[in-house]
Amino acid sequence: MADPKYENLPGIAYDQPDVYETGDLPEADQPDPTEEEENECIEQLHLSVKDSFNKFKGRFLTGAVDFSDRLSRKSRIGYRAGEWELAAEGEPETILERYNRLRCEFSELLEQVTEQQNKATESEKDEYTKLAVQINSTKKLLEELKLEEGEQIDPKAEKLKEYLSSSSKKKQGELVTAHLKLKPEVNELYKLLRQIDGISHSEILERMEALEALHNQASNFGKSLTELETLQTTIASGVQNNKELLQGVQEVFAHNVDSVNKEIKKLDERISKLAAA
Repeated sequence: MADPKYENLPGIAYDQPDVYETGDLPEADQPDPTEEEENECIEQLHLSVKDSFNKFKGRFLTGAVDFSDRLSRKSRIGYRAGEWELAAEGEPETILERYNRLRCEFSELLEQVTEQQNKATESEKDEYTKLAVQINSTKKLLEELKLEEGEQIDPKAEKLKEYLSSSSKKKQGELVTAHLKLKPEVNELYKLLRQIDGISHSEILERMEALEALHNQASNFGKSLTELETLQTTIASGVQNNKELLQGVQEVFAHNVDSVNKEIKKLDERISKLAAA
């Protein structure tokens, strides 16, 4: 309650909001001062509020988004709506990032097909329905992989691990069996080497020289056999050529004999005509 000594004084307006002499906003509503460094290496970008508004006009949030915190220079929460993290443009994708991107694209594709189905005619709705069913089935297959939960949850990965472990154990057992089979053969080779060590070097040299002579004879025989086969092939081709020439000579001789017989016959006819005259 106001002090009664200020009642009925001139210049006091009752039942009206208080008016401050300064034009500034209250301290709670004043923006934080921003300091911009003047440096040629720093590019100052101009952000248009109107362009940003037009870009996001008509868009609505469908996830759990929290924008309650103030966007200041010190504390910025940012965008916390999604649980998927996609790689930036130009950076290589990991398997999980590619998996999340495929799920996003399938969801967008399904929304686009649904919109087209609502706008399509009755004859075209069946095709869009079949396409939507196929997209849903493929999307379910992607969701069943559950890569974000780790490969231990996937039964296929567990089965693959079991198969690999069993195959490695099986290979180890096969190696042990193979070693057991090779052991007597190795013992026989060792005995043979011990016998060879007992032979003198002179005997080994004599045997090697004898084997060298045999190898030389065998190689010479092989060369002679090759030359003989080549000569036989040449003779066979010559005989074939001679047969062809003989056949040609016989044909020419037969033709000549036929021509001579015809001439003799004509000559006999002329002689008989002259004798009759």
